[in-house]
Formats: sequence, C-alpha cells, structure tokens
Amino acid sequence: MEQKGAVSVDTVNEPVGQRPQRFVVPASGPTLFLKENAMSMNSPNDFPRSGSQADIELQLQQLREDIAALAKAVAAAGTNKAEDLKAKARRASSEAIDASAHVMDAARAQAASIEQDLERQIRTKPLQSVAIAAGLGFLFALLSRR
Repeated sequence: MEQKGAVSVDTVNEPVGQRPQRFVVPASGPTLFLKENAMSMNSPNDFPRSGSQADIELQLQQLREDIAALAKAVAAAGTNKAEDLKAKARRASSEAIDASAHVMDAARAQAASIEQDLERQIRTKPLQSVAIAAGLGFLFALLSRR
C-alpha cells in the first residue's frame, strides 16, 4: 500500500526478463540509500535509516565524476555539431564563389562576342553604321529634352 502523497518509482536498469523493482518515494522527499540495501528491503516503504559516511561520500564522488563525464560528452557533441555547421557553411560559400566566377566568365565571354560582332558589322558596312549611330543620337536627344 502506498503512502498518501508519495510518488511511485520504477527502476529501469533491471536485466531483461526480471520484473522491475518498485520503490515509493515519500512526499517529504527522497531518502538516499544504496541499491544493495534497496534490493534487500522487505516492503517498498522500508528505507534504510543510516548509511556510512564513506559510502555516501563515495556515491557523491561517483556522481560528480558522472556529471563531469556528461558535461564533457555534451561539450564534445556541441563542438562536433559546430564544426559540421562551419564545414557546411564553408562548402556553401565556396560553391557560391565558384558559381559567381563562372557567371562572370560567361558574361565577359558574351560581352567580348557582342563587341567582336559589332566591330565586324561596322567594318563591313560603315555607312549603315554611321546612319544607325546618327539615328540613335537623334532619338536620345529627343528623349532627353522631355
């Protein structure tokens, strides 16, 4: 029978095939006890009333080490993720630079081709070219007056 206001806790680190141990944590708060003592209890409401100071200190030291290892693992995961994102950003930047360089090269080639075609047209038909230039100048003058 559970106490009023108590919280029931199931253990999750039991071997496969064994029924998990069930403990009741009193509403007043959990009591620190060793797992060996917990397994030897007769009822879920029995809590060890004393533990040696050395055992408690050993558990606290193990907890500190576990927290430090967890902090290192989280930091390493964060560092790896940051490095992955930096590498992706560098690749994207490099690809954008390469793409813009190709576009610039294509635009230069197109401009050079147009220049060569225009120069060839002027050399083959000089009078027509002068008439076209004069007509364009006249249109430009009319449009700029308004």
